[in-house]
Amino acid sequence: MIKPTLQTRRATKRPKASASNLSTFAALGLLTGLLGACSPRGEVIIVPEAERTGAVVEILSATSRGPSQGNAISPRLRAETLRYAEFRISVPPQRTPGTVSFGRGNAPDPNTDFLTVSAEQIADERSFLTILNARLAKRPREAQEVVVFVHGFNTNFAEGLYRHAQMAHDFRSPGVALSYSWPSAGSVLAYPSDRESALFARDGLEQTLNTASRSIARDIVLVGHSMGAMVVMETVRQMAIRGSDRELDKLQAVVLIAPDLDIDVFRMQIVQLAPRSLPIYIAVSGRDRALRLSGLLRGQTDRLGSIREVERVSELPGVIVIDVTNVRGENDPNNHFVVATSPAMIALISGLDRLGTTVLRDEERQGNVFEAAVGVVAGASQVVLRPLAP
Repeated sequence: MIKPTLQTRRATKRPKASASNLSTFAALGLLTGLLGACSPRGEVIIVPEAERTGAVVEILSATSRGPSQGNAISPRLRAETLRYAEFRISVPPQRTPGTVSFGRGNAPDPNTDFLTVSAEQIADERSFLTILNARLAKRPREAQEVVVFVHGFNTNFAEGLYRHAQMAHDFRSPGVALSYSWPSAGSVLAYPSDRESALFARDGLEQTLNTASRSIARDIVLVGHSMGAMVVMETVRQMAIRGSDRELDKLQAVVLIAPDLDIDVFRMQIVQLAPRSLPIYIAVSGRDRALRLSGLLRGQTDRLGSIREVERVSELPGVIVIDVTNVRGENDPNNHFVVATSPAMIALISGLDRLGTTVLRDEERQGNVFEAAVGVVAGASQVVLRPLAP
């Protein structure tokens, strides 16, 4: 059994700023104030009895985080060899859709807190593939898909795991949930090191996608949030350069939620993917305060997830921008994850199609239900959806 990772938030003193770096530290201070207000931090707390209270979501996990004492997952260390596990997560009944709540102290409440019912380590990649196929085989053919989620900046292992459970539950996703956890330090002051860890994590995600592509899954949907979008795009780009046709053929869609990506870098990443007609959905918000600060740290105005001049990507093939500027999420003061935290968006997306994530494709892979429903979606939710034609 995987030893629960105890991750607590610690106060960190800010270094003294010189005149030359005053603006950078001012931005970091704002970042700390905006992103560091969420407490408590997530922990993998195993409470088998929570199964009787919450709705249980099964999630497979692959991680490039390094091990610490015993089998615990280190919050900072990186590992060149992937580790695999399977989790059963209890989603509490007393919560608003879109929210993830963590237990406080030594008395977590299964009525209100996300908890782990069971956690089992998987020996190796071969065993992982066997378990993945077994889960897919239990589903009807049209639901034999794998949804791979890559978390963002300032996210520890438990937080990424529970967020994926929340999305799988709220969106009523019928596919197999596979969480890829890269070694984010889980600290608002670790932005530079998180970017390097995101680059480090590319090969691990590629290996995870390669394994998923060898399964009996009909297709794979790849979702990246915030800095996780950089992991996603760098990975699919290198796979395209390698000529990984079999793996990419199973990839039905890439979904980038509030991507913390340079727009020009994204344009260059798309160049390698252009011949493949791979739909790439980008959820953007002009009110994303986290991305505004990310841009401030770089002396830029926009990141991809807060793009205001859509013509900068409008000619790129396969790109569909979903503007959620007018949507507000629950417990999401920075508007940095409204696709997953807004009850209205959750109700809308989960209701678009009987199979949840299959809104991203049709049976012949010649279009997709999501694009076909753009007019209805815009009218129903007041969300501006802009399909960008090449």
